[in-house]
Amino acid sequence: MEKAKTETTTKNLVFSSVGDKSNVKQWLEGKRNFDLFVCYYGDNECAVKEQADYYLERKGGKFPNLKYVFDHHRDILDRYDAIYVSDDDIGITTAEINQLFSIRQEFDLWVLQPAFSLFGKISHSITKRQPTNYIRYTNFLEVTCPLFRTDKLTEFLDVYDPSLIGYGVDWWFLHTLGYNLDKRVAIVDAISCLNPRDDVKGGTREIASLQSNHKRMKEWDRVSDTYDIKEWPKQTLGVVKLPLAQQLQAIRQWWPEYYQIKIINRIKRKLKLG
Repeated sequence: MEKAKTETTTKNLVFSSVGDKSNVKQWLEGKRNFDLFVCYYGDNECAVKEQADYYLERKGGKFPNLKYVFDHHRDILDRYDAIYVSDDDIGITTAEINQLFSIRQEFDLWVLQPAFSLFGKISHSITKRQPTNYIRYTNFLEVTCPLFRTDKLTEFLDVYDPSLIGYGVDWWFLHTLGYNLDKRVAIVDAISCLNPRDDVKGGTREIASLQSNHKRMKEWDRVSDTYDIKEWPKQTLGVVKLPLAQQLQAIRQWWPEYYQIKIINRIKRKLKLG
């Protein structure tokens, strides 16, 4: 490891595998209540190396690299109460990350994620932002940017096989939490992040350079059979609403976003038909 702080004044850690097209600078533009662990997989000079509290260079996706850190530097992870494990291209501010850590502590959640903005990619409809809510208790969240209570993350890393990259990792860590997830797993609608669409990134995903989509699916089939990991219907188990005044404000802010997306999708359909 090229860089590692020996003391910390915070109990929150952000971990990411960072390439040369990352959005990590946005995460660091304000006063933060978290330390940053960067695992750089690019081929140039890492743009956020000086701002990282921990830094190493290693090829690979975020969970395989986090597994490496768990195996070789677990003492670092054990310093923290909560760890946010995010793709490096997620659009989210420092203040929003700070608030995610506060919400996890407020509700004593095992794992949470920010809701996804309509302007970005949404792979599962349950992760789409619902603007009148503060949080939603769910039985599912996505692998893209989960925030864990540290002991629950290390339980998963203890059994995780890093040959599984991306697809299925979310089901695996949910499986390790057990089947009674009520009030333990949540999507935070009060905070939405932007998960960039593939076409914005040039039509290709960086994860494809690590492992093809076909290989990722085959690996998930193998792992799910080996460990008897089941997928289940995604459900909302409960909701904490925003106060009424904040609901109205959130709807006013969300409404233009909703209609812009409808117009963009309509134009795309017409272009395809044309």
